[in-house]
Amino acid sequence: MKKLNIFSDKIDMVLLVCSILAALTGIFVINSASNTMDAHLKYVIVQSVALILGIGAMSGVIFFSYKYFEKLRYLIFGAGVGLLLLVLAIGKLSHGTQGWIVLGPVSIQPSEIAKVCFIITLAIHISKKYESINTKKTLLGLILHLACYVIPVLLQPDFGTATVFIVVFAFGLFFAGIHRKYILGVCGIGAVLSPIIWMFLKDYQKNRIISLFFPENDPTGSGYHVLQSKLAIGSGMIWGRGYMKGPQTQYGYLPEKHTDFIYSVIGEEFGLIGGLFVAVLLLIIVYRCFDNAKSCSHDTFAEMICVGVGAMMFFHVLENIGMCLGLMPITGIPLPFVSYGGSNLVTCFIAVGLVQNVRMRRRATKFDFDIETLE
Repeated sequence: MKKLNIFSDKIDMVLLVCSILAALTGIFVINSASNTMDAHLKYVIVQSVALILGIGAMSGVIFFSYKYFEKLRYLIFGAGVGLLLLVLAIGKLSHGTQGWIVLGPVSIQPSEIAKVCFIITLAIHISKKYESINTKKTLLGLILHLACYVIPVLLQPDFGTATVFIVVFAFGLFFAGIHRKYILGVCGIGAVLSPIIWMFLKDYQKNRIISLFFPENDPTGSGYHVLQSKLAIGSGMIWGRGYMKGPQTQYGYLPEKHTDFIYSVIGEEFGLIGGLFVAVLLLIIVYRCFDNAKSCSHDTFAEMICVGVGAMMFFHVLENIGMCLGLMPITGIPLPFVSYGGSNLVTCFIAVGLVQNVRMRRRATKFDFDIETLE
């Protein structure tokens, strides 16, 4: 009991409470978003079960010291890349992306699990090469590390998820102290390659980018999602139309309302107040991740884990809310903890578990709560 009391004292309660509250908010909104859909209860039940599994997975991650992950780095790396290759071989095609593995009534998105594997292995890689982070050999090794994850995701193709890996990578290098000349160099190369990349994009991907700036040019095609989302959020005004009373949501005009555009449902039914509540709640989670990174800056591995989780959460929040408001291109990036999707919800809790794990052991000399301590 004494050990369990120490355990509870070391937990970041703000991060934990906000994560659970965000997940419960998601289930509450999913119930409304799927109200007129077939198998309505299925979505609520699946998300509720995912919440329980997520909390269980988070608890499991917390009990094992993050230092053990360093010993298992090759296994974790292989598992992450292996899952991405597996989905290319046997994955199910949905919405133009071969990103799901179907196991009976359950669909699993391996790229979500791979995000956690990448955060851990990248943190280990950076911590081991921290002193030589600005050498070409180290940077090349890190880029190859990134490529092992990004290339299989691009082959699905899933450019949104690939961007998540790139953002996590960029944040990791920035916090590790990469020289600004490399940052400027990458920006310059990106600007030069942009026209070439544009040529290789598929038509629907080009249309998504064009519709970001001119959605009214194709209101029933590529611009439909953006226009309906903005209409839903705008009609909610300050206080919203009320739970299960949003016409865009309940009459089926809003597409992907329980997944990608769930923030539009929040804006329509709960207005500006509801939208701000969810946005602030998620940003608190992001802030706590980076704040915990700062508190363990003496341990590069631990710091990079928190930075990676914070970067992943931040980009998901920025991209999802941005695309619902018509400020970012539509990429299919879910809203953390809130959007329907068991794989994403469980992954978010595992990621939070990693941050909690680091926080609890940031003073390892006083507290090292692992299986041996329990025994």
